[in-house]
Amino acid sequence: MRLADIALFVAIAVVSFVAMELVTYAAHRWVMHGPLENLHNGHHRNAARSVPKRGLESNDVFPLAFSIIVMAGLWIGFNVAGMSWLVAVCAGVTLYGVAYTLVHDGVIHGRIPGMSRIPSRTAARLTTAHHTHHHTNAEPYGMLWPQWTLRGEPQDVASLRTGSRPSQVPAER
Repeated sequence: MRLADIALFVAIAVVSFVAMELVTYAAHRWVMHGPLENLHNGHHRNAARSVPKRGLESNDVFPLAFSIIVMAGLWIGFNVAGMSWLVAVCAGVTLYGVAYTLVHDGVIHGRIPGMSRIPSRTAARLTTAHHTHHHTNAEPYGMLWPQWTLRGEPQDVASLRTGSRPSQVPAER
């Protein structure tokens, strides 16, 4: 492989990684809080428990769907002439998936042992932003860069008072 080929591969992977935040935002806002909300609500309800259940959630079908798409993209990239650029796209998407899993499942929700207590301002900001989303069932829908859609700092969840029903509250109430 030439240096130019490696540079192009890395550039495509980086662009794909960053673009995944937009894909994640759109999927979260308009799919997970839209037609497939029943699958996603289990995640909000579990996260609202004082001691969340460990293990699989119905929400885990979404990363499974993304992984199937990536596997199909890799197959095409490796086997169809002129489509090798898909390998770099899939590498960026996969790296985003790893980062998402470490941040969302590990740091924010503590589903990966030892990761829920990472002492950093960034981890605290991401956790606060995500808990804001869980409490309000609204912005931010993104994960790694929630400030793209938030105006100012995420608010402490205890200070939020909205007129909408948070998603972790059963509809029967």
